[in-house]
Amino acid sequence: MADAGLFRYTRLVAMSVRVAPRLLLWTLLAALVGAGLGLGLFALETERLLSAGLVGVGIDVEGPYAALMNAIRPLLPGLLARVAAVYGVGGAVLGLLAGGLARAWGRQRLAWVIPHWLVLLALLAWDRAIARPALFDDLPALRSVLGWLVDHGQPWHPRVTVGLWLALPLGWLAWRSREHQRSLGLACGAVVAVGLLGAWISRTPSGGERHPLVVLIGVDAFRPDRLKALGGTGAVAPHLDRFVEEGATLFTRAYTTIAQTEPAWRSLLTARWPHRTGVRYSLTAESRWIPTSTFPARFADAHWRTVFATDCSRFHAEGPDSGFATRLQPPRGAVNFLLEKLRYRAVGLFADHRLGAAWLPEFIDNRALAGIHDPIGYADRLAARLVLEASQGPTLFAFHATAAHFPGDPTYPFYRRFVAPSEPIERRLRMHFSPVVPGAAGGAGSWNRAGAEGLYDELLAQADAQVGQLFDALKRTGRYDDALIVLFSDHGESFHADRPDLAGATSVHGARLSEEENRVLLAVKLPRGQQAPARVDTLVRLLDMGPTLLELSQLPSLPSDVDGVSLAPLLRGEPFQPQPLYAETGFTHVSPEIFDPGHWPGAPRSFETYRIRQDGVVEVDGSAHDAMVREKDRGAFDGQRWLVDRPQADGSTKRTCVGDCAEPAVLSSWLDAVLSRAP
Repeated sequence: MADAGLFRYTRLVAMSVRVAPRLLLWTLLAALVGAGLGLGLFALETERLLSAGLVGVGIDVEGPYAALMNAIRPLLPGLLARVAAVYGVGGAVLGLLAGGLARAWGRQRLAWVIPHWLVLLALLAWDRAIARPALFDDLPALRSVLGWLVDHGQPWHPRVTVGLWLALPLGWLAWRSREHQRSLGLACGAVVAVGLLGAWISRTPSGGERHPLVVLIGVDAFRPDRLKALGGTGAVAPHLDRFVEEGATLFTRAYTTIAQTEPAWRSLLTARWPHRTGVRYSLTAESRWIPTSTFPARFADAHWRTVFATDCSRFHAEGPDSGFATRLQPPRGAVNFLLEKLRYRAVGLFADHRLGAAWLPEFIDNRALAGIHDPIGYADRLAARLVLEASQGPTLFAFHATAAHFPGDPTYPFYRRFVAPSEPIERRLRMHFSPVVPGAAGGAGSWNRAGAEGLYDELLAQADAQVGQLFDALKRTGRYDDALIVLFSDHGESFHADRPDLAGATSVHGARLSEEENRVLLAVKLPRGQQAPARVDTLVRLLDMGPTLLELSQLPSLPSDVDGVSLAPLLRGEPFQPQPLYAETGFTHVSPEIFDPGHWPGAPRSFETYRIRQDGVVEVDGSAHDAMVREKDRGAFDGQRWLVDRPQADGSTKRTCVGDCAEPAVLSSWLDAVLSRAP
């Protein structure tokens, strides 16, 4: 019996030795076929992009576009080579699976690899179409299928299908030949090992040593009335609601000095009014920025790790002068606008994971690429980075969540929450531009206010889920309770509730001084053991946060001439004298005459308004800058009244009061004093 067993074992070994080279050759050939199919798909997509007239890719352009081409042309070869590598490697992986399936069915001809490869690609596309339908929403041929998936598709549908597609031939192989059962067991073991390896790679690092940690989270365009504590339904932002309910201090009357991201963040970092930072609107030329100290620089000087992260750099990017030593953000300017046009869809199929983000971060970690960028996966990777940074020393970590900004593409399950299924699919999957002009409610291509706000709420829910990822990672690693966490928004959003004739127009921020646009979310959670009131109803300003964080962290304060003040007394329940808010409008696509007939509308609104530097950064042209500043409304708010100065077409300035206007003299004098020092 022993001799018979030894004979069978020797025979199996001999067969394995004979089969191994053929199996290896087959595997290699299947991978090569898959890589070839992937590269062929890359060639087809490239040809489609070229035929669509993509600016900057083999297209002759003149005038202002020449600078755009000059900035991006040197970068294209390397960028496209890396994209092609993704297609090749992704195709090879599918080729390996397809080769295994073909061999399992006894079809050991390379021609059989191709149909299996195509089926696997279709299953992968099915899965991503449910997860991120904006990946395919600009393909008319798929519109009806995509509409059905948006209404009825569930993630388990393609996953169960692919499981069956892979399991059936393996079962057939095991049943057909006992000699293959061992191979099947080894294959299953390999799959389990790969799964465990993937889980280990994607794990959140341990918390490590408990160094001081300050976390600053800005949720772009979040209106505080979406919080349950301030009248919201509780359905839009459950993680933010929980943050407030679990002990954070909610400032119910917090305001930003300017309702646009770049200038709002600059005022936040410097604790100064916009005219004292030089940043008066998005894309202000850096040559006009006024060098000044920032609170992150104070943290860095004290040997803290300072990190800033965002997945959108279109209208907000931090440079070295911000004080953040580490800045995780997509490329700025012309390159970013090019990337939006490079709709290489298979990048969203093959590379939406950690390895893909490391290889093509400008695609995978860039919100401008609708459907390719995975916001939840991004937040998961960012949460791991937050925990890692915090384990290595005292850390200031800032994250700007931009889900509610263009392109505004909600992912699963957010696109089913608040927009009515009866709306056209293009309205449900991306922000849609409708001009802010009277009569937009009935104009061609317009939308209704309920639909616009529903999409906005879905995007806020998506940003809330991202913030929840960070909170969960801090809690898992034991760093949540001992961290100082600030949650805020840089501005609000206006849906023109006071103008029925604009009900179908695109929402806007930075166009008017108002509660909808200038009132912001602000909540602060102190480290464990420090008591603070649950709610503060005193008027505060977003630019007060720098002095507050420095005092709470016991670090040197900013210069005494800053406009912000520390809110630490309010957090300690001590007496506090509120300070007025100075505010000014930004520069938007909306002419100010829409809201104020007779307003001076002289700032240009065309491509020629901007110039492109040699490094590709887009900035406002010098001649347009002065017109934009002249067009601004400027005002003050003391918690009871708004005083607003509006420049008129006849050269005069019209000052208006909104609110309790019985005694505006003190605020009026304060505003005059501020304006006397403003250009």
